[in-house]
Amino acid sequence: MSETVMEKIKIDLLRQKYQLDASPRRPFIVFGRVILTFAIFVSVAGAALSYNVDSSADANGFPNLSLFSTIRHLVGAGDRMLKGEKDDRINFLLLGIGGAGHDGPQLTDTIIFASYQPSTDKVGMLSVPRDMAVPIPDEGWRKVNHANHFGEQKEPGYGPVLASEVIGDILDQDIHYYLRVDFNGFAKLIDDIGGVDIYVERSFTDDSYPVLGSEYADCGTSTAIEQPNEETGEMETVEIPTYGCRYERLSFAEGWVHMDGDTALKYVRSRHGTNGEGSDFARARRQQNLIAAAKEKTLSAGTLLNPARLTRMMDTLKDNIATNISAWELLRLANDFKDIDTSTIANRVLDSSETSPLYATSLNGAYVLLPKNDDWTPVRKMALNLLEEDASTSTIAAEEKPKFVSVEIQNGTTITGLAFRASQLLEQQGYEVTKIGNAVERGYEHTVIYDLTNGAKPDELKSLSSFLEADVTMSATGWLISGNIVPKGISVSSDEYKTLATDADIDFLVILGESSANVAKK
Repeated sequence: MSETVMEKIKIDLLRQKYQLDASPRRPFIVFGRVILTFAIFVSVAGAALSYNVDSSADANGFPNLSLFSTIRHLVGAGDRMLKGEKDDRINFLLLGIGGAGHDGPQLTDTIIFASYQPSTDKVGMLSVPRDMAVPIPDEGWRKVNHANHFGEQKEPGYGPVLASEVIGDILDQDIHYYLRVDFNGFAKLIDDIGGVDIYVERSFTDDSYPVLGSEYADCGTSTAIEQPNEETGEMETVEIPTYGCRYERLSFAEGWVHMDGDTALKYVRSRHGTNGEGSDFARARRQQNLIAAAKEKTLSAGTLLNPARLTRMMDTLKDNIATNISAWELLRLANDFKDIDTSTIANRVLDSSETSPLYATSLNGAYVLLPKNDDWTPVRKMALNLLEEDASTSTIAAEEKPKFVSVEIQNGTTITGLAFRASQLLEQQGYEVTKIGNAVERGYEHTVIYDLTNGAKPDELKSLSSFLEADVTMSATGWLISGNIVPKGISVSSDEYKTLATDADIDFLVILGESSANVAKK
């Protein structure tokens, strides 16, 4: 694409007409940004509030939102308090179930007790092992993951209520809100928000991950083994069936990985990973990491300013989630949570280590975890002091995380090897270069960076543009939220230049121009 063609798809903000420096025209730009912000807000509000949501819940327990009822409930909501807010501690129970198509569809595979302190914005999460044995009313001592199952047997929709009561009694904490999601809904929700970036702490492989729907498949394969004949005692060759088709091999490398819904689900459900990742406790930490990543993506501008994405999310939530959170509470919590730094969340996992208040044993032939000395007090102290946990106990401290930025580089010049040299330089700076190649047009004078994140990574974009001495082209949404980045070009949306990229799911597309020839010599 030539410079002439590029002018057709962008607004050149560096022309005198759109001067952005300290001049008499600056108030117009500020006003224009406010107008664009208002227009986008109205679009998002219209999509979200007109999506048939009311404060009552549907059959699944997810709040329905109609425009007028939502407005009615939001009027004066600032004077209304969330449950637990008076005591400055709001407790949640997060449950994950297999759902239809899975063995034990109502058994809770994931159980996380979470607390939020409004006055300090502190958040803590405590993963409860599914094998912990607890007393369940009318059922005796059973694994805690059965509570939801028994509740659903008594009455559809009662499962998370019973689970909240049982776990609340064990932890000696009032559980104000519950949220239960099935695996299918979980995977679809991750896809709805465009996937998530997860930092894999340790590389691992799992050769025994079950293939959904093939748990009892007759694979039609066998292997020969030598064994003694029961009558003669002599060794003989016997064919025994093998069931390799029931499982697939998972492999995750240490570092940042962009995951879609299916991959994220496998990542948090894997039970037989190598390198210490085969325990339920390692899996619980992966779940907490994923929740933090999903929170960041869900409350990012790229999601909140995307009406189509919001609509898909609402569809998924309505069909796959059960909760007792009403419409106004949902919106209030979303507003409170949006600025919480996930690196400061205190993450704890109940396990069977020497320092844990639980120990592993057998109960009626089943593997269970029980409190040491039959005393729940240490477990309750963990829950009580969850918000006092130092931020350094987070599974991954913020300073330990290298930035994940994916870049495609195209050579827009006739200089041979320019893209390859630039890729080497960027990789040394910590960027992940996913692909290099030649641009369709080779007449670029200036290097151009196309922002495909809609302004979600302003610091990284600014650093990249400075390093390459490049111009920036971004969407109007990206410009609004990117802070003090001054773009060379603005388009209505990033869709106009996504077609220039040949690699999917990248953050930035770099098309090198003659201006980067000197940069490549660094």
